[in-house]
Amino acid sequence: MKRVLLTLGVVFCIVFCVVAQDKKDCGAKCDVHVNRTEWFAQLRAKKLVFLVQEMGLTDTEEAAFAVLFEKNEAAMAECHKKIRVAKKLLDEESTEEDYKKVVEVVRIETLKKEKIRAEYLEKLEKIMPASKIYKLYEAEEQYKKLLIRDMGKCKKDKEK
Repeated sequence: MKRVLLTLGVVFCIVFCVVAQDKKDCGAKCDVHVNRTEWFAQLRAKKLVFLVQEMGLTDTEEAAFAVLFEKNEAAMAECHKKIRVAKKLLDEESTEEDYKKVVEVVRIETLKKEKIRAEYLEKLEKIMPASKIYKLYEAEEQYKKLLIRDMGKCKKDKEK
């Protein structure tokens, strides 16, 4: 469970790093869009298709999974947004008290993410067998690797 949460955290951090780059920095060949919402929607859609294919879901399971997936991704994104907003408040003139507030936000949102993930897994257990849930873990790992590879391609295109 911890490994899955850590993996998801790493994936989201990577995604946020990519988004933080300006479109000009990445080049026209990259799939990063100026509109953050549009980009994340496309990213979630690609991830959903990839996960469904890798898990081998039936039509019924796919429909139920898609709803749960979207709700989970939206809830996780909200937690990440709160952390990102809190961190933006810090600068060179920040006091120890400012840092304590940000650390508190990070702690609270991290706990929320863990709770969201646990509830997500409980709901998944009701709609599909454990073997497919395990395939979800593996598919998420594969998807993370694909994201990293694609970011490397973007970087190489930039250097050309």
